[in-house]
Amino acid sequence: MKKLMLSTLLMLTAASVFAAGDAFSMLDSNSDGLISQDEAKVDDTLTAIFADLDINQDGYLSKLELEVRTEN
Repeated sequence: MKKLMLSTLLMLTAASVFAAGDAFSMLDSNSDGLISQDEAKVDDTLTAIFADLDINQDGYLSKLELEVRTEN
């Protein structure tokens, strides 16, 4: 059940993150190719699951991390 909830939340986050064209670029306010925890704060859902999406636990989300998590 927990995996189903996480999967659903990830899909909803993916939809909200990628809905407006290249939303990754919009979230990446300093254009460094990564979304920091501070940058993620503009989206409550993304903030809530940031740690789960941060595969390498470096405190940033890359496009690859978002793609890997939302494809499963």
